[in-house]
Amino acid sequence: MERFDVIVVGAGLAGCAAAYTAAREGLQVVLAERGSQPGTKTVSGGLLYTHALGRMFPKFWEEEPCPVERAIDRNVLSLLTPTRAVSLDYFDADFSRPPFNAFSVLRSRLDPWLAAKAEAAGAVPVYGIQIDALVRENGRVVGIRAGDDEIRAEVVILAEGANAILSRDSPPASKPDPKLVGVGVKEVLGLPPGEVARRFQLSGNSGTQYTTLGFPPGIEGGGFLYTNRETVSVGLIFSMDSLVRQGVSMFDVLEEYKQHPLLSRLLDGGNLLEYSGCFVEEGGYDHLPPLLGDGYLVAGSAAGFFLNSGFTLRGMDFALESGRLAGEAAIRAVRAKDASTSTLGSYRQALEQSFVLRELRAFRKYPRVFDNPRMYGTYPEIVTSLMHGAFFTDGSGRPHLRKLLRESYRGRASLFRLARDALKISSTL
Repeated sequence: MERFDVIVVGAGLAGCAAAYTAAREGLQVVLAERGSQPGTKTVSGGLLYTHALGRMFPKFWEEEPCPVERAIDRNVLSLLTPTRAVSLDYFDADFSRPPFNAFSVLRSRLDPWLAAKAEAAGAVPVYGIQIDALVRENGRVVGIRAGDDEIRAEVVILAEGANAILSRDSPPASKPDPKLVGVGVKEVLGLPPGEVARRFQLSGNSGTQYTTLGFPPGIEGGGFLYTNRETVSVGLIFSMDSLVRQGVSMFDVLEEYKQHPLLSRLLDGGNLLEYSGCFVEEGGYDHLPPLLGDGYLVAGSAAGFFLNSGFTLRGMDFALESGRLAGEAAIRAVRAKDASTSTLGSYRQALEQSFVLRELRAFRKYPRVFDNPRMYGTYPEIVTSLMHGAFFTDGSGRPHLRKLLRESYRGRASLFRLARDALKISSTL
């Protein structure tokens, strides 16, 4: 039986940040990962917003090997119907200059880079290990068990990702609500050299991301597409409950999504390089699991730290910050020789003062906004119908805009329902 100061379960962004933070202060840290190496089983559908990683590694984008892909300076939000799209297109040149706003990333590159930082700081990597259970004594977590082997520590940090098993048993948690769980799927498509820049009209290291809503129609959720250096990442995040009710598979839906006229011209001829899927906790602040207990802390996706604001999908900056704060809490506990809930409670306090829980709390009602089936069919139809009428001309006399507006929602939604949904959204924002 081996013993360390800290055991970190999971070598994703949260786990690597925790291991790096604790190891650089001289603690004995083991970084345990089920995959053969970091990044082999991680999935991300959002962008890496730079602020959290920049606090740990200033100018990380200048390092070799570079852990990021493109600086996103163009953000496109699109409402889709089967043959139409209405888009809000925002370009910001400041986003492609230091300190940047967000980068596209490939986790198969980013995670190993961050794990190497943790290892260089002194963390001991143990990859390809299947952890079967937590070890407890007198109700306190004191280590992990893998087969017949035990590894013990003063503090165990659970950063095992959204498909959490160990952290859900500390204490035993109820089964997740299908309405609050998203299913994500993503492909990375390779294009010929220079083709990404040509198709998306990019210069230098700038990049573009699309966020879409309404297609395929009737399924609650949305899609994304963003540019990497010579590849494109495309995927969907849908409500598990909605997928079951519709009786469709994510694979079939993704294939249909890629054939949408707005996207197909950007993806034509792409060579499939990666295919991955994951679960996403979408319950928000009001449905977070226990974040700590005697001897353990929970960070990253395992803690439910994910935010969909409609404009942004965020999880990686929450993972990095919560991992760093978990590492700092572990340092305090080890030095005090007290890993009780009262001492580790400083982790929750630090999260409350950080952007992690502040922003999750500020957006706590957002799951209610997206729990509206009209957002995934009716409203994209209304908006695209209005725009079609505004731009289409056949010489027969174009109706006044007021008439076009009435015709766009007639038969699709009543004025009362439109007003009620608008009131609900305004009271939530």
